[in-house]
Amino acid sequence: MRSMTVEMSPEVDDALNMIACARGISKGEAMLRAFALLKVAYDEKQKGDGSSLGLVRRLPDNTLQAVGIVTGV
Repeated sequence: MRSMTVEMSPEVDDALNMIACARGISKGEAMLRAFALLKVAYDEKQKGDGSSLGLVRRLPDNTLQAVGIVTGV
């Protein structure tokens, strides 16, 4: 596996630590998951058919309601 060095602001590092701790995973695993999510967003945008990464809420009847779109990734 390849490795890399990443410089990040204290705020991003704090958020990464918080997320990793809350999920019971390492910071490295949290970063890998973030990059995987970035790849999903990128792949959807590349389709060129209007697809995008969004946020949904599951309703009590198990249907999904769109509540937001992820932009800037």
